[in-house]
Amino acid sequence: MNDSTKKSELESSSNNTGSFALNRNKLKYIAITAMLLDHIGMVFSGYFFQSTPATIIYTIFRFLGRLTAPIMCYFLAQGFIHTHSKKQYALRLAIFALISQVPYALAHKHSILSLDFNMLFVLFISFIMLCIWETRLAPFPKFLLLLLLLAASAFCDWGLVGPLFVLFFYLFRENRRNMIISYCILILVVCLMGIIFYREYWHLGLFLFIPVLFLYNGEPGSRAAFHKWFFYLFYPVHLLVLWLIFILL
Repeated sequence: MNDSTKKSELESSSNNTGSFALNRNKLKYIAITAMLLDHIGMVFSGYFFQSTPATIIYTIFRFLGRLTAPIMCYFLAQGFIHTHSKKQYALRLAIFALISQVPYALAHKHSILSLDFNMLFVLFISFIMLCIWETRLAPFPKFLLLLLLLAASAFCDWGLVGPLFVLFFYLFRENRRNMIISYCILILVVCLMGIIFYREYWHLGLFLFIPVLFLYNGEPGSRAAFHKWFFYLFYPVHLLVLWLIFILL
């Protein structure tokens, strides 16, 4: 482990002790719980809009669901720093992105022909962007490649925004103040666009990531293989289950 990694972990954990501290596994379980609530709201939105109380529940589910993307993007940036094999990490993301596409398309669009790609493709693209960022390419081809990958992400869930999350989390990994400032600027744009154009007030839930970040203690939690593979498998499986429930209803 190099000095910058140690410094990054130290800054992550220096102010996060006590009973409310969250390790990596706890944060990831929070992320998948928020994801489940968000997707329940999304898949069954037609049922939620049948009454005012149900609409309020729908809004709460989508609001809490905004926690998932920044947590996933944050740990992707951390994973890029700490992984022993970038090649295996990228391959794993690509494989599960492909596995997840059919369940994602069915749950989101009810059609496997949709050109809207799932969040794992955004994480894969973001990982490749970090790999390019770390290369010794000349500035112009490096910038062009990054721009092309960012444009490609526009066809994915959390496109454009997700890769920028990852880039900011990586670049400012040793400066939490700048990380939060850049994150807030980006989500203010997202929130304003969502509210002005779509009246989607639940995007304000993106601000929930800030207190969660301060509670993160930099510890990994249990290293059991179960946790690692559960996080990958939960994504396609829960989407498929929700779609099947929707079809049965």
